[in-house]
Formats: sequence, structure tokens, C-alpha cells
Amino acid sequence: MNKNILTKKQVVIILFMLIAVSFRLFPHLPNFTPITAIALFGGLYFSNKKMAYLVPLFIMALSDLFLGFHSISIVVYAAFLVVSFI
Repeated sequence: MNKNILTKKQVVIILFMLIAVSFRLFPHLPNFTPITAIALFGGLYFSNKKMAYLVPLFIMALSDLFLGFHSISIVVYAAFLVVSFI
């Protein structure tokens, strides 16, 4: 079996993460989005550790395309890498 193909479990995890990122695009309380939980969830459940780091960053970048990037974005992205590592 090819290791590069996503498993059904990984597809479900990615779908849940994409649904969760939609909450970031809708009006919400300040600093009340599930992005940190997504990074922690991905770090725990992805057997492929590259995916654990890349999926939360991809979701952040995707939502930032709509919300706009800021001068501290690199620090925020680094914090999500640390959460995924934890």
C-alpha cells in the first residue's frame, strides 16, 4: 500500500478541521476560535507527524487569505507548531 495516500481516518480528521476553521471566518468572541484545539487534536491523532504540523498551518493560511495576514502572523504560526509538538 502506498504511504502517501491519505487514510479514511486522516480524511475525516481533515474534514473536521476544515469545518472548525469555518468558525474562524464567522463572527465570534475575541480569541474564541478552535484553531489551537485543532493543532492539539491533529498532533494527537495524525499518525503521520508531517500532517500533524502541516494541516493546522494550512488551515490558518487558508483562513488568513480571507481575513488578512498581519505583522505577527509568523509568531502565531510558530505557536501553533509548538502546540502540535506538545
